[in-house]
Amino acid sequence: MPKRVAIIDIGSNSARVVIYHRTSRFGFHLIAQKKAAVRISEGSFDNNGILQENAIERTIEALHTFKSIISDYKARKTIIVATAAVRNAPNRDTFIQRVRKELGLKIKVIDGNKEAFFGAVAATNLLPLKSTAITVDIGGGSTDIALIEDNKVIDTLSIKIGTITIKELFFDKQKPLSKTKEYINSLLEDIPEKFQQATEVIAIGGVLRAVAKSIIMHSNYSYSKIHAFNYQYSDYAEHIASIIDAKDSKELNTLWIKPGRYDTIREGLLIFTMLLKKLGIQSVLTSGVGVREGVFLHDMLRGVGGLFPKDLNPSVVSIIDRLDMIQQPKAPRIAIMRTLFNTLKGELKNREEYLKLLKDAVKISDCGKTLTIYDEHKHTYYIAMQELNWQYTHQEMLLIAAILRSTGEKLLYKTLQKEHQKILPGKKVLRWLAFIYTLSNRLSSYSLKNRYSFHFEDKVLTIKSNSPLYLFEQDLKNLELPEDIVIRVANRY
Repeated sequence: MPKRVAIIDIGSNSARVVIYHRTSRFGFHLIAQKKAAVRISEGSFDNNGILQENAIERTIEALHTFKSIISDYKARKTIIVATAAVRNAPNRDTFIQRVRKELGLKIKVIDGNKEAFFGAVAATNLLPLKSTAITVDIGGGSTDIALIEDNKVIDTLSIKIGTITIKELFFDKQKPLSKTKEYINSLLEDIPEKFQQATEVIAIGGVLRAVAKSIIMHSNYSYSKIHAFNYQYSDYAEHIASIIDAKDSKELNTLWIKPGRYDTIREGLLIFTMLLKKLGIQSVLTSGVGVREGVFLHDMLRGVGGLFPKDLNPSVVSIIDRLDMIQQPKAPRIAIMRTLFNTLKGELKNREEYLKLLKDAVKISDCGKTLTIYDEHKHTYYIAMQELNWQYTHQEMLLIAAILRSTGEKLLYKTLQKEHQKILPGKKVLRWLAFIYTLSNRLSSYSLKNRYSFHFEDKVLTIKSNSPLYLFEQDLKNLELPEDIVIRVANRY
């Protein structure tokens, strides 16, 4: 697979291009993206699905610009997929041939089940899935769902209903809402029972990301990142109903929905809320990724079963690939930290999941030094806040950032803790995690060859080493402790 890959997704509402740069076998990051509101399906529903000339012209002009962007970034591979509007069009072959003749671009039309599959590939690889889930991607011409169990795509289903379908068949013709709901219900009736076994819905696509952003603003949620934002539908049912009932774009704007969404957000949420009711699911996990990322990852991971290796986080890999110029071995530091964690985990109620977060923090801990060693912890913290996206919950993202922001002199970054106190665990947990991280870093800074043992009893932490700890004893004077404990150094060299 080439280092730079471009993906173009031609949807019913918009066309998008994204360009990914591969940094290693499992490392990648987004380097460019552009969106065009081509509305290729406009007018097609009233004309037997036939793509209209104006819509085709808009799409070809957008693709011409996308091609120039791809060339400027020197992407060596381009994959173009088209979804519902094109696949359902009687004149789709004419459109595809015209694009190939005029632009030299080859479009692959994917069916609804494949569209659902790609969305699920992105979700299984880039979201923190912990239960049986169902992906829901509401597009302009179809609603595509996939059932996921144990990070595997079990089944897919495409329902021929989307935002533009509802808009042109019902909203534009000012038909009663009861008729709209009746039509939607008739199409949802055929969803197989096995899809109703899911306990969580993964919300994919622009409409559902927009509503997640609206909920974040409405609820004063402290973290603005949409990817992996989780909420209970019942908590915000009234707010979502207000969006559906909005009379114009001005009213939508008061609900933190951009005016440009007026033609799709109400229709999409009507489908979504009725689907949630049909499935009997309350928990919603918002995805910042979808078909485009799924197409890229399916191509990237084809030789390893379509999944990243267990215990490998693609965000961490990408950060290290791009920003760790120090390249000091992390295994000795992680070994010290693991031993220290196992000694002190009783103070963390034996929460083993914290160990993985500490390990990931150590793996990227030198990245701030790429800028400068002065205040390196601040630089690493900023990198973590911006770049830790995949596979983590919001709490996990913020916890790793909080750990990285700590220093031996100050364990708790009060600004972060205060701002996100409803997401983060309590101060005691933050202090102990920061202490384990900073103490491990201190001990490994003298020599990566040193070996240590720890014992904790009656609030006394005893540290033994096979080498002199004179420098560490000097550093102890400036080391903040998580609570009223004593550190005793017992050299055994």
